[in-house]
Amino acid sequence: MCAPDDATVTTAAATHTYISSTGGNRVTLSVSGDFLRIDVVGETLDEGIVGCFREALAAGTIHPNMMTLVDLSNFKGGIDWSAIHAIAGLAPWGSRSGPAPRVAFITRSAWFAAMLKIASILFPKSECREFSSADNAVRWLQEPR
Repeated sequence: MCAPDDATVTTAAATHTYISSTGGNRVTLSVSGDFLRIDVVGETLDEGIVGCFREALAAGTIHPNMMTLVDLSNFKGGIDWSAIHAIAGLAPWGSRSGPAPRVAFITRSAWFAAMLKIASILFPKSECREFSSADNAVRWLQEPR
């Protein structure tokens, strides 16, 4: 079950946070304005992330064209592809007119380039890139297009 936590506030805007945690695994969705940050920690990516997306979409906190930072630098496990497929089916990601939404992935994994190609197929209207640091990822997300 994903637990919403609306108590977090940043200087830019009120932030909504959705957390799913089982054992040593944790997924956090943090929203600030039109920016979504997803942090994945542990060894498994499971249905918990889908619950967080469902709750955030139902609350109107996230929308299909957000700039997104996905931090996998503390993720050391496997991906539940049924969970990724479920997320892909929850909304028409990247469907609004204008520039394609950008998704920046922070990872320290050599195999991630192959996974990124698969993610690009599942989310064809989004522009995805891999980064080794949050600073470079955020800079790219904020670049004017």
